[in-house]
Amino acid sequence: MIPLKTSAPGPAAPDAAGGHRPFPSPAEARTLSHRFLAVAAAHPGREAVVTPRTRWTYAETRERSARVAHGLSAAGLNPGERVGLLFSHGAEMVAALLGVLRAGLSYVPLDASYPPERLAFMAADSGIRALVAAAPQAGLAARLASEAEPPVPAVLPYEDLARHTHPRDEAVDRALADSEAYVLYTSGSTGRPKAVSQPHRNVLHHTRAWADGLRIGPGDRLSLQSAYSWDSAVQDTFSALLTGAALYPVDLKALGVTGLLEWMRTERITVYHSTLPVFRALVRAMEGRGTRLPAMRMLALGGDTLHLADLDACRRHFDPACRVAGAYGSTECSCALLRVADLGYRPPTGVFPLGFPVSETEVRLAGADGRAVEGPGEGEIVVVSDYLAPGAAPDGRTYRTGDLARRLDDGTLLLVGRRDFQVKISGIRVETGEVESALGQLPGIREAVVAPFTDRLGERQLAAYVVPDDGVLPEGPALRSALRRVLPDHAVPTEYLVLDELPLTANHKIDRAALPDPLTEQDRQGRPGERPQTPGTPVEEAVVAAWREVLGVRPPGLDDNFFDLGGTSLRMAGVHERLTRTVAPHLRMTDLYQAPTVRALVRLISASAASPAASGAGGAARGQDRGER
Repeated sequence: MIPLKTSAPGPAAPDAAGGHRPFPSPAEARTLSHRFLAVAAAHPGREAVVTPRTRWTYAETRERSARVAHGLSAAGLNPGERVGLLFSHGAEMVAALLGVLRAGLSYVPLDASYPPERLAFMAADSGIRALVAAAPQAGLAARLASEAEPPVPAVLPYEDLARHTHPRDEAVDRALADSEAYVLYTSGSTGRPKAVSQPHRNVLHHTRAWADGLRIGPGDRLSLQSAYSWDSAVQDTFSALLTGAALYPVDLKALGVTGLLEWMRTERITVYHSTLPVFRALVRAMEGRGTRLPAMRMLALGGDTLHLADLDACRRHFDPACRVAGAYGSTECSCALLRVADLGYRPPTGVFPLGFPVSETEVRLAGADGRAVEGPGEGEIVVVSDYLAPGAAPDGRTYRTGDLARRLDDGTLLLVGRRDFQVKISGIRVETGEVESALGQLPGIREAVVAPFTDRLGERQLAAYVVPDDGVLPEGPALRSALRRVLPDHAVPTEYLVLDELPLTANHKIDRAALPDPLTEQDRQGRPGERPQTPGTPVEEAVVAAWREVLGVRPPGLDDNFFDLGGTSLRMAGVHERLTRTVAPHLRMTDLYQAPTVRALVRLISASAASPAASGAGGAARGQDRGER
């Protein structure tokens, strides 16, 4: 096989803004916890973790993680065992995961927004010996621990661990280079979530590639919007805390796009990392409000194809000195390809190419027969590295990604599709087989196929094609509700089409190309419960208009549920941005979840108009106690 290239071109000069210095090799850094302790010793007074309600220095973060580490050891946990972490999007999770690593354990992040049944499976499948949870998640933690098969032996309140005393002169660190650092769960083709683990040495390599590629240093402030259970959160967390930069975790579901924008402006975030759908929502908010982020120097965008229109948006709204980074990778290999470009870069194809391999990584193209694809042909992307997740490749080094790409004249790759049924929804990997399996377990369904489609807003969504047992099937809202009990929100289809039979090829396989277009069917039949009507008040009119814009549907009925019409958390953030800009400046994101119909939301906005609640994400961070002692 012909390698794409062996490494990306290095930066020409040190970055003055972030103060970047080359990241040490995995051998020099030794372990994640060892490297963190070295950085904390070098920068004790620098801010390490900042949220809208906490500001911790490196010294404070080191102290808090030491308490957790000693508390875990005192609870009888031994190096090499796994610990589940159940937290919201806050600073406590950072202290907990560092404490787990310093105790020689590995962490399994559990996203509290996932269905309990899914979380219980992860807890049992990973074999965690204890579950650490903050007070708001205590009830869910107790439920998961008891429902897992076998049950989780211990539930440890984070607050108790955070109060644990220990010898102050003991820099506890029991991790080893080859020790497992974490286990993440991705969508699995077998119908169950798939576990992917990484040892310390691998994570250090991936952190080195990311930090050096983006030139992250002590002067940087990195936003963290991904859930801690995603590989992108690993990149952001360690590329900040292992370089002396500051990490800024923020919950998009709580702040909304408007709150996120204001918070990043106030806190002068320098490095932004998100999926493209979130970035596009952010740009729309910037356009609507005229807000700029002058401190921003790097936009790292992933999870989807970066188009010329996205680059144009970057040029319109960010400083000319800002740069954009496009990354390609997976949980099994983390970031394998990376390209950093000036905002003036215009890709010849109109699509941002996948970039160049990171250090100590080789990328090849292979045909269906496994043979090399040379020249400008198309083939499957194959990543060759000594830092793959254990079990990702039969030989431990050669990982077939399943992604198909075409080689361009400059040697970079252009993504063209998949060789299987894996898709990206909102920048997150989804195996359609897992969704089909969940559908097949619902009563009344004989057969089901799930396929991606592009909705009227140009976003990738899932459509479910179902054949009922007796010709009668619950409507879409009932199916969505049932699936949300077992699947994360991004994996729940937005469209449901009932078929008498699934189309078949001459070889009696499902003919996916012959599946009806969801948008055509929607125009022909309409959505269940969708009743066009004329808004009666200005607030009603504004809410209906916001729903139509973000959902791409005809006027909804007053009692239609936002999520039953294809709504998602990100689209809810779009509604929030529009309404706070027009008729409800003090509306909170949490209000929208409590009022998911037009009628309920109009009532809430009207009732609160006379006594608006104070809000402001940016000020919240500065008005709180530094350490929440």
